[in-house]
Amino acid sequence: MNCVEAIARLHLYIDRELSAEEVITVQQHLARCSQCESRFRFDERLRRLIHERCTIERAPARLREAVMRIAQTPPGEPLELDPELEMELRADIALEEFVE
Repeated sequence: MNCVEAIARLHLYIDRELSAEEVITVQQHLARCSQCESRFRFDERLRRLIHERCTIERAPARLREAVMRIAQTPPGEPLELDPELEMELRADIALEEFVE
């Protein structure tokens, strides 16, 4: 395996989406190639950092409850939301349409 092939497989390797044979081949290449090994370490740390930073914030409880209520309401059945939350949701939707 050359460096181009190894780099092309790094994200699959990090995500554990390679076959057992491919894992061994990538590991062997990383053991021999310090540049690819450095790239792998960087990508692995970046992925971990993104995961940590993106999972810290949670939606407010009332928003989570509203989403669950909407998801569980059969189509066509009337749905009542807290007026303030409904206004916030409508404003967010309007903003998204404006940005696009």
